[in-house]
Amino acid sequence: MDRFKESTAGRQFNANTLGSANLPAYTPLQLHSLMRLRDLLRKREEVGDSLKSGDWRLRLLDKAIYSTYRDCLELGVGNDAKALFGREKSGSKG
Repeated sequence: MDRFKESTAGRQFNANTLGSANLPAYTPLQLHSLMRLRDLLRKREEVGDSLKSGDWRLRLLDKAIYSTYRDCLELGVGNDAKALFGREKSGSKG
């Protein structure tokens, strides 16, 4: 584990690291926050219809999404985070 920390310390993750040509360079923390937000939004889409709107699990998931979104804003990737909201909505209809 220490070897991983040493090899990734200060490293910029970019399109080559992730295997996609469309991604800008992100710090590890920015990338983690964006991926977490993406995963939480997907989970929200998956369980949204099966849980009632007042269900504690749905409220908890919504709070996690909001918190992660705020993290993205603090890390300077707010526009990328906003784009994820649009992608998840359009992706669930196709």
